[in-house]
Amino acid sequence: MKYLRRYSGSICGCGVGILAIAIWISTFDPHGGVELSRYLFPFSAAILNLIYPEQSVPVLLWYTGAFLQWVFIGVIVDVVRNCFRK
Repeated sequence: MKYLRRYSGSICGCGVGILAIAIWISTFDPHGGVELSRYLFPFSAAILNLIYPEQSVPVLLWYTGAFLQWVFIGVIVDVVRNCFRK
């Protein structure tokens, strides 16, 4: 159990990433409507907009970046928690 507690931020980041992608998929409207990707995946959207400024982003790259954004935030939380714990 102590092993899981050490990585709880990363585990929560995985869960939040999956949940955010599910919310985005369920609310996505390709013909307009509210675009939630800027709110759910701000860092991933900004980086991919720099790489592909006027182009369509490949689907696999979009979902991978959206998921990894939340995992990296969880990793950062874990690292900060471990630094302050010692």
